[in-house]
Amino acid sequence: MIGRYEIEIYNNKVHYQLTITRNITIIRGDSATGKSELIRLLTLYNSNPSSSGITLICDKKCIVLNDENWELFTGSYTDRIFFIDEGNEFLGKKEFADVIKSADNYFVIVSRESFPQLPYSVDEIYGLRESEDSGKYRQAKRFYNEMYKIYGKMPGIVNSPEIIITEDSNSGYEFFNAIFKDKCVSAGGKSNVKNLIVQHLDQQVLAIVDGAAFGSEMQKCMELSFGSREGVSIFAPESFEYLILKSGIIEVPKAVIDETWNYADSVRFFSWEEYYTYYLSDVTRNEISQYSKKKLNEYYKTKGNLERICEILPDDIIGDG
Repeated sequence: MIGRYEIEIYNNKVHYQLTITRNITIIRGDSATGKSELIRLLTLYNSNPSSSGITLICDKKCIVLNDENWELFTGSYTDRIFFIDEGNEFLGKKEFADVIKSADNYFVIVSRESFPQLPYSVDEIYGLRESEDSGKYRQAKRFYNEMYKIYGKMPGIVNSPEIIITEDSNSGYEFFNAIFKDKCVSAGGKSNVKNLIVQHLDQQVLAIVDGAAFGSEMQKCMELSFGSREGVSIFAPESFEYLILKSGIIEVPKAVIDETWNYADSVRFFSWEEYYTYYLSDVTRNEISQYSKKKLNEYYKTKGNLERICEILPDDIIGDG
């Protein structure tokens, strides 16, 4: 499944508007923010659309999954947007992660929990809030809920980082190690990033992670960044391959970067990180610029190409590095 979808659902008391662009979207929030009401409206609408008093507007069918129906529905339906409320036991199961991995559907998970088995993006973690536009509704009890990105703004980059932690130990690490000589260490995977940050809290730390699949780890890392000290910051581009594609070193259609939702088919790619890796490897195949995730081609380490990638990085990251 590919595409970007607007979802609007409302009755005479509450109104939601959501935008879904990837196979996994997370909606978080404390109690009384409207998460459970969203699921309730969808459930009632699914039961009896014509007499529920609820209006649902979306180009795709939206269905609520629960512990009783998830295997049947995910095994039978394609081209759907599935909503899942917190508390369902299957959310933490490996079998569910395996289903999502090749599903021709999108999934919206409404939960305050993190799901390390799922590679969801830091950009697809949302909260619900009352819109400033709510005044346009005359009914006294009606309010308007819309999604907002929880990690929409990263903390400021630390000045002159003493250590740079990269999520992986392959091409991305090689690139940043070429820029920040003697400062880079690899976490060897997303689940190790927080622990490595903690080990270096006596230094100015910059962690560079693949944002397209780092969502489950983001909250605990951000707690360190927003804590009592200001020596930790996080840079979360989609992936290292995304940076290469965006830099213009390789000529690619602009839409591949700006409208990735129309290209990264959920059946083939668990995350946009996987898509960018595949695309970059494919478009450079048998070329001097042939890309490998395991070892960085010397082509990308030339002075000119290093500089072109650095040009799209936040100014504070490069500094005098």
